[in-house]
Amino acid sequence: MARVRWWSLIAVWCLLATSLSAPTVATACACGGLLSVDPSMRIADELALLTADGDTETIVMRLNLSTSADNAALVMPTPAPATVSAAPADLFDDLAELSAPRIETVRRWTIGWDGAMASEGATARAPGAGPGDPTVLQQVQLGPLEATTLSGGDLDGIRKWLDDNGYQLRDEISAGLDPYLREGWSVVAMRLTTDAASLAGPLAPVMLRFASEELVYPMRMSAQAATGQTVTIYTLGEHRMRRDDADASVHIVRQDYAGSIAGRTDNAALTGLAGAGSYLTKVTTTIVEPASITSDFEFVEAPDDDPYQAVVYRYERIDLTIPVLIGAAVLVLTVAVLLGARLTRGMRRRPTVK
Repeated sequence: MARVRWWSLIAVWCLLATSLSAPTVATACACGGLLSVDPSMRIADELALLTADGDTETIVMRLNLSTSADNAALVMPTPAPATVSAAPADLFDDLAELSAPRIETVRRWTIGWDGAMASEGATARAPGAGPGDPTVLQQVQLGPLEATTLSGGDLDGIRKWLDDNGYQLRDEISAGLDPYLREGWSVVAMRLTTDAASLAGPLAPVMLRFASEELVYPMRMSAQAATGQTVTIYTLGEHRMRRDDADASVHIVRQDYAGSIAGRTDNAALTGLAGAGSYLTKVTTTIVEPASITSDFEFVEAPDDDPYQAVVYRYERIDLTIPVLIGAAVLVLTVAVLLGARLTRGMRRRPTVK
């Protein structure tokens, strides 16, 4: 069976301006660029679950935004046209619980007045169009989310379609998208609006399915980012997974969890996604210098399926101050009593002078 690479999600996550004339500010997320009229907008965290059966890959992604904007857009490259659907809202909460660190309590005996407990860690061609324009294969409305799958076309055609449909793509972001289009990848364009004041907080997870025999996480667009990037990826399959791309040795790659979830969850979505295997791997990658990115993340089977779970030590400080003081007082008193008794006996035995 061909080596399966897992790859996911975002090429560009950009918030649409409230009007075409409004100025935009560029920042960055893990796999692309953010555009917004809100200069303080940022992605608090980005999570992705990847699984595949050898022919079809499934990506479930969730972004957590910190912003005052009330609309957003995502442009994501996929190696083949993707089908988009909604994912359960509690999926990543269950994944976090399944991969949570094991807590071990360590008692420390102390003398002092601070006996408090403390915790320390152990460590997502329309008819009549021009030759470079994309073909709209699917457009689906999922509540407030509208997702459009585009296939074919070059960068100019993709940009024209995005502009005509209200997406504002900055030049530096286009430069990151261009290599994917030259390699024949498709694009999923999503936009989300809300009735609330802003999109702040975790967005609803989105599921994408597309044909793929390899497991890759597209990261080359992150080279355009101005700040460091952190991405947490869960993989679900037959075996433990590890990164095996050209950039793996220069990034900070942390193994957070590895182990089977068989029989450990009643989440129907996770049970369904585990059809290709129930071995869960959680990897967090930190990239200090985004300009150093030269390749996508590539995941391959690890040499073994040894389980791993991080440990958080909970230090319980037991204050012995009062017992020690009481013991010392009792000791002093006992010694004093004994000395007093000895002196008294000595005085009674002293001979009388005649």
